[in-house]
Amino acid sequence: MFMFLERWHDILPCGGGHVVSVYGGGGKTSLLEAMCSVLLEQGAAVCVTTTTRTEPLDWPGLVILEHKALLTGAVAPAGAPIFVRDGEIDGKWRGLSPAAVDALGGILPGHVILVEADGSAGRPVKLHHGDDPDLPRRTSLAIPVIGLSAIGRPSSAVLHRQGRVADDRLCLVADEPWSWEQMIRLLARPDGYLGRIPEGVPVAIALLQMDECDDALGLFECVGRIMEELDVPVVVMGDTSGPAPRLRTACLVDSTGEADDDG
Repeated sequence: MFMFLERWHDILPCGGGHVVSVYGGGGKTSLLEAMCSVLLEQGAAVCVTTTTRTEPLDWPGLVILEHKALLTGAVAPAGAPIFVRDGEIDGKWRGLSPAAVDALGGILPGHVILVEADGSAGRPVKLHHGDDPDLPRRTSLAIPVIGLSAIGRPSSAVLHRQGRVADDRLCLVADEPWSWEQMIRLLARPDGYLGRIPEGVPVAIALLQMDECDDALGLFECVGRIMEELDVPVVVMGDTSGPAPRLRTACLVDSTGEADDDG
């Protein structure tokens, strides 16, 4: 059994020094923008970065700072969201190493750091492998993202790296429709989404692109399995396309109706 929080973003840390790592596929960048917006509304200072390459962002008021400039004493402007990058290549912004993201906590101690911790080539789900960067060690909240647009579509069209990662225990064929069961397996496998999270780090799974999924019953059954079988008590769900995000956060409750404090 689960309940919805009054405000979806009450799970986010607002204090300086926190690192929120977002990874997976299917809406990461737009979720980061929504997180940045609500944190700024609450008076938090926000720094956004990535450990991969990203398309240039046109978020309102976003200030671009080079990592080298910060290291040599550049001051982050007050009251504005900043994006820290390591230059630009082939029209994309270069990200930082996980160690450099960790160090941002010392350089910008008053900022909440939001980091896009991998890419998925525009696909809603992905297979991870050993070459993917680790999550920053300072991560205080990990948010794996899965795009619900994958449900019912051929695996070859939705799964990044299908056929390119050894020991694919999902046992998929190219034209097999993506299912809720495969989503659970992708989260749970030892080298899957949850396996990337450092021990002891809180996690909230984000199921996005809800407007592209017409199986509401399957979605709520999946949320229940995530909470009960995978022991993840917090799930964000909704859609971040369009001018305003439409998100809700569900949290596990015990038999008395009280929220589970273990998460």
